[in-house]
Amino acid sequence: MDNFFRQETALLACLNDNQSLKKRENIDYFRDPASIRNIFTDIFENYSSAHRDYPEVILPVIEKAEVAREKQLLDHYIDVIKRYRQKSIHILQVTDRDYPLKLARIPDPPFMIYIKGRMESLSRPAVAIVGTRDISPDGAEKVQEIVGFFVQLGYTIVSGLALGTDACAHKAALDLGGETIAVLPGDIENVVPKENQELAERISKSGALISEITLLTKMHRGRYIERNRITSALSKAVIVIETGESGGSIRQAETAFKQGTPVYVVRPDNTNERAVAGFDKLVSEGATPINNLYDLSAHFGKAQNTTSRMTTLADFS
Repeated sequence: MDNFFRQETALLACLNDNQSLKKRENIDYFRDPASIRNIFTDIFENYSSAHRDYPEVILPVIEKAEVAREKQLLDHYIDVIKRYRQKSIHILQVTDRDYPLKLARIPDPPFMIYIKGRMESLSRPAVAIVGTRDISPDGAEKVQEIVGFFVQLGYTIVSGLALGTDACAHKAALDLGGETIAVLPGDIENVVPKENQELAERISKSGALISEITLLTKMHRGRYIERNRITSALSKAVIVIETGESGGSIRQAETAFKQGTPVYVVRPDNTNERAVAGFDKLVSEGATPINNLYDLSAHFGKAQNTTSRMTTLADFS
């Protein structure tokens, strides 16, 4: 890799990690490769950006670049870029041709994403399946049925690799020979939760792991919310299996609503009061209720060779 290109990529990775590039104006500005070259030259070679007339919206980015220089962060990011290349971890900028188009179109796409696994998984139609970490046996069975339905239709299953519903959805897709994408809240090499490390390895071999940060950025709870915009942007729809009236699945649905991504919520067992409350809340906010696989067929088409017992039931409850 050309030395300057490596330095440029490292600077962009640094700015992406500290969220300097989230605004649409900043993303549009850096679509021109000359823009990052100018900043790199001014900050890291000339040690001054005063002579160049930068747009006002870019000034905070300039300040963050100066901090990166003062803290000598660039060498660390260059090492990370080398490490990722050696491990065949793909690095995509929002300006790259292979960057997912729907993700690029949201108001605040990550300027850079890191992908471990099959790039082809990003180009397939996908649905997100999310829900509680404390999924009930009934909910787990519904995940299996719904994942099977979408795998037969050729959809990739997107989820967040959390315990419970997420892990169940990923495993079901893999066991059925489908593809699945895990959108990580942390970096690509330090999977959370650790209990799903083996599952993450399985996913990377036949699907993909995606992260928007490098290992130089600390993990914090806000990252779980940040990644929601990626999950729903990669998906044609978000399917909520079980959730209460608050929590991660509700936040994911709210993000999907804002992006214009359809939200569907599966009717839970009537005895699961917490899930019933979450179901009612989402339906009242505009989610489409799903009572059975026939309802899914009405929206997504009919899966062939379906032998699931769910297709013979009147409803999920």
